[in-house]
Amino acid sequence: MWKRLGSTVSELEFLKLAQAIPPSYYEAVGISLGIPHAQLQSILAENSKNYTNALLDVFMKWNVMQQPSHSNKRQLLADKLQEIDLGGLSDGLLNGPPIPNSTGGPSRLLESQTKPHLAESQTKPLSPELVERCANDLKFKYRSTLCKIRTDPLNPASTVQFQDMYTDLYLQEEHGTEKRQLNYNDILDLEVNGEFPKRIMVQGEAGAGKTTFCAKIAWDWIEGRYFNHFVWVLIVPLREFKQHTIGEIVKSYLAKSNPATVSQITEYIRSNPDKVFIAFDGLDEVRGKIMKTESHQSQPTDQMQLQPTHPSVTSSEACGSSSDIGLVDILCSDQLASCPVLVTTRPWRAVEIRSDGDLMKLYTFIHVQGFNRENLSVYIHKYFPKNEDKANQLIQFTSENDVISESMAHYPIYVAMLCLMWKERNEQKLKKMKSLKTFSQIFKEMIAFLKEHYTQKELKKVGSPSLIAYLKKIDELLRPIAKQALNGLLENTLVFCEADFEKCQYSKETACRVGILSQEDRITADTDTHERSSHVQLPVFFPHKLFQEYMAGVHLASIYESDRNEFNRLIEQVVLPRKEEFRYLLYFTVSQNKSIATHVMKYMLQGLNMSKRASQEQLDFIVDVAFESQGPDVAALVKDRVSSEEIELYIGTDTTAHTVAGYAFIGPHVVSLIIV
Repeated sequence: MWKRLGSTVSELEFLKLAQAIPPSYYEAVGISLGIPHAQLQSILAENSKNYTNALLDVFMKWNVMQQPSHSNKRQLLADKLQEIDLGGLSDGLLNGPPIPNSTGGPSRLLESQTKPHLAESQTKPLSPELVERCANDLKFKYRSTLCKIRTDPLNPASTVQFQDMYTDLYLQEEHGTEKRQLNYNDILDLEVNGEFPKRIMVQGEAGAGKTTFCAKIAWDWIEGRYFNHFVWVLIVPLREFKQHTIGEIVKSYLAKSNPATVSQITEYIRSNPDKVFIAFDGLDEVRGKIMKTESHQSQPTDQMQLQPTHPSVTSSEACGSSSDIGLVDILCSDQLASCPVLVTTRPWRAVEIRSDGDLMKLYTFIHVQGFNRENLSVYIHKYFPKNEDKANQLIQFTSENDVISESMAHYPIYVAMLCLMWKERNEQKLKKMKSLKTFSQIFKEMIAFLKEHYTQKELKKVGSPSLIAYLKKIDELLRPIAKQALNGLLENTLVFCEADFEKCQYSKETACRVGILSQEDRITADTDTHERSSHVQLPVFFPHKLFQEYMAGVHLASIYESDRNEFNRLIEQVVLPRKEEFRYLLYFTVSQNKSIATHVMKYMLQGLNMSKRASQEQLDFIVDVAFESQGPDVAALVKDRVSSEEIELYIGTDTTAHTVAGYAFIGPHVVSLIIV
């Protein structure tokens, strides 16, 4: 028996709708109800990005907006929901929930949320044909996106076939307290107590090739090598997702015509964990803690919540996907414990796993070290397939420059940047390149190269006053981009929407043309013009997190002059307390200005408690920052402090080449330097 419904919608029904609608449909709902996009963003911000509360405000605002002529608000709202594929909620709004019986039955609107076991029991399993179709869709997705390598790290159009540029990475496996070399071909032969490990943590510094490592796994699966005994290989770039449902993520990869539902996908993974391999790329690029949670309890607000930014999931089935599997539960092995899962991250984020005794026992740890000398040579020759002389000259340059050879040549992203500049620069500029010593210097040189390259295409007058003036104009246009880079970094936002650049649209367009920003075109051929202009928000992002960190450093350095108090607050209360997370931001900030570097180093040295003896890790970090600054005054500050305390400095087998160069820079001969 069903309730007889009126033409109005109650506040309780609005609340239930707000709770049932996935956050990914927030903008679609608001726009369909006639709320301007800017106002939607404002409402979301006012509600601290709580989508349920924001949606409730949107509904209440729409309810007030409707004119008396719209006497049947229920029908009108149902029609709007139907238009944006929220058919399940539309039906529930019109038909209503069943009248509660003596035991208190759930509303039809929220039945799938309150009784997930019913949804699971009603899920029709994927047929073998549909399982294979999903696999083919995944392979097509990887071929067309993930498995392409850029010869220019900042130009999306510079992609080449995977096999044309892929070069093996140097891998190490942790074995007790030691590390031993691991051949990529032997990854599937890893064993823990006689079985392949179910959780693998792959650590690597920024630019070491972690994403390429994931792409290699996908490529080998596509080509039928190594990972071919898995029916599905799921590669999940965490920076592109905001909520935590594996079924929705997979569904977003499939062709629109693929009838597999979120519930069916989830049930297949749950029922066949040994046939699915999952790789999560970039754990350090999402917010929140990895923590064990009680099943289906409310999760803390700072926990990871990941969901497709641009899902191709139909809304009606998304609303019924509450039985889906959370990514945090997968990482903690609370769900899919027998499914092999690989996670990549920068080292600082792996500490969270290592510090949890129970979690650490679940993981096998691998390190991506980038290129060794042999692989470096292979990569450079692949980059210059028709110019062996140029390739050999660059190889010689990298081997003769000790800092580049030891500090940078291991990292594929830096090698790609060196190759690009080596290819394009004239002899005079190449001489300048040979003086590069730090990560910051190579980024500064790369950004300058991009700006000059773009400007010369526009004006074609090398060295002219007009070209110099145009370069200054570009610098001005890039300032709001640098500000957005810092804001995003502090909030761990790495993928932006167009609305984030609403007040600096021309700056965004210029940054995209220069190559500092990228904007992905995900509009399909069947998207009409009106939808393209009104509804589709194309993601905007920096081509690599390091480029965002560099631009953020440029803006943070500018705050030193414009608002010293705010600069001090950010350094003292945000950056230094999370110094491992913001290591590269700190590098790039102190490299902008010698006065800034001295100012920051004084703060860092004040934070040392010499009475308890500074840890070697603290000193190494200080030396790294000093080296990136290249400031003589900074080196003198560190040298004087270390010398006055008569601290013994150690260089061990785990000390990075960058840190060793830093000790050489500050002049370690004034103290006891012990090689272990």
